[in-house]
Amino acid sequence: MKHLVLGFMFLSLASVAAAQTETDWKTLLTKSGTKVIAVEGATKIDISTAKTLHERGVRFIDARNPWKKALMKIVDKNEEVVFYCDCDIGSASCNLSPKASARAVAWGYQNVYYFTNSNVWSP
Repeated sequence: MKHLVLGFMFLSLASVAAAQTETDWKTLLTKSGTKVIAVEGATKIDISTAKTLHERGVRFIDARNPWKKALMKIVDKNEEVVFYCDCDIGSASCNLSPKASARAVAWGYQNVYYFTNSNVWSP
């Protein structure tokens, strides 16, 4: 019985921790209406900087893909990583790369960049 109770407590704590992580990333977003304009802990970059980072071999992650926690399998938390999405420039609905960046920051990634102008340049 003791093991059953401990197992249940562990599962409960894991569920709370997972829910907390999902909530925490949203607090990193600064919005103007529906548009995310900044992500605390991540750097918004322009197309020129994105190209420079790509040429240096920095890993680019398409925010439209369901990468979720698989990110931890392909990018170390200390590596630079750029999130991008294929949205219209200035689109009010294009929040994929900033939201992905916020999740990565919440998971402990230190060198996070994002941009949304991939319709002009694609890695």
